[in-house]
Amino acid sequence: MTDFAELYNDPILSKKRKGSVEDPYLTYSETLTVYNGRALLTEIPNREFRVEVTGENKEWREIEDGELEDNYFKVDYLMGVVFFNASNEGKSLTFNYSGEGAAFFPASRIWIKRQGNMVVETLQGLIDDAEDAIIRMNERIAECERVTKRCIEITNWCRQATSDYEYVVENTRKIYLPMVYTYQDLMDTYPNPQIGWVVTVRETGIEYRWDGFDWINISISDQFDGYNVVSSYVEPYNIRTIWLRTNSSPSKKRVKPSKDVPDSSMIWIRKG
Repeated sequence: MTDFAELYNDPILSKKRKGSVEDPYLTYSETLTVYNGRALLTEIPNREFRVEVTGENKEWREIEDGELEDNYFKVDYLMGVVFFNASNEGKSLTFNYSGEGAAFFPASRIWIKRQGNMVVETLQGLIDDAEDAIIRMNERIAECERVTKRCIEITNWCRQATSDYEYVVENTRKIYLPMVYTYQDLMDTYPNPQIGWVVTVRETGIEYRWDGFDWINISISDQFDGYNVVSSYVEPYNIRTIWLRTNSSPSKKRVKPSKDVPDSSMIWIRKG
């Protein structure tokens, strides 16, 4: 509903020239299109100098009363509106006149809806509703942008977390393959290793893991049969061997826990 208290405080503004030497009328020659049977002039025309219409190869005649025939027109010299017959709809015509100025109506004085003589809605109300809608739309856009930004941050975080997980998996996973006897056997048996492959070299009991570039010593395997035993007079350098001090020539043996008698290179620990 229109706020009439505000409406009456929203005046019509008028700027009119005096037509004197100091404040002369402004001469116009403007081309306008007839829409809804009328053309709205830029300024209010001076009644004394009248309005001249040209175009469409017709001789246009101004009338003040009577029916508007095809080449007739009427001028509202208070509002600056020129009226035409419906047959001239959409035509572009040239208007020559002396402009006295213009009256400017506030949007609150232009009605959009009415009930009888009661104004229900004005152009200003429509403008206010549109501005409120724009504000709400901008707020929603801002919220969407905030949510979108947050989604992008979460997506980037997930990608980084996935990347970190893949890195950890790539650098920690172990895929155990059958052991080999020597390090050279490791090279020969697995010439095209994949990241994470783990192979025990039985000779030393060392586990090697392929990291994508080299076989890396990662631990001493618990998957071998026993310990090396050196039978000699001199203490061996390898701390992972058991030294059996004898006066005999150095020889290398291994401890073999088993039920069956091992070959001569083993020291047999008989298991029940």
